[in-house]
Amino acid sequence: MSLHLSLVKDDSLLRALFECEDRLQEWLENSAQNALWFAKDPVSAIRAANIGMDENVLSELEAVASSIALKLR
Repeated sequence: MSLHLSLVKDDSLLRALFECEDRLQEWLENSAQNALWFAKDPVSAIRAANIGMDENVLSELEAVASSIALKLR
């Protein structure tokens, strides 16, 4: 499910994810191993995919994902 860019214009994390979505999708479709890696550790997989996402954004994504994981425990 894709978000329209106008819906994420004020959120830098969502904007960065949206802008890299096509490259990430291509990387995921490249191999089942990539998809499994992403399912287990999405931030690490995105880093390895080298899809052009800024490290500051990846760090923010990592913090958000960690926060969500803690709340789900």
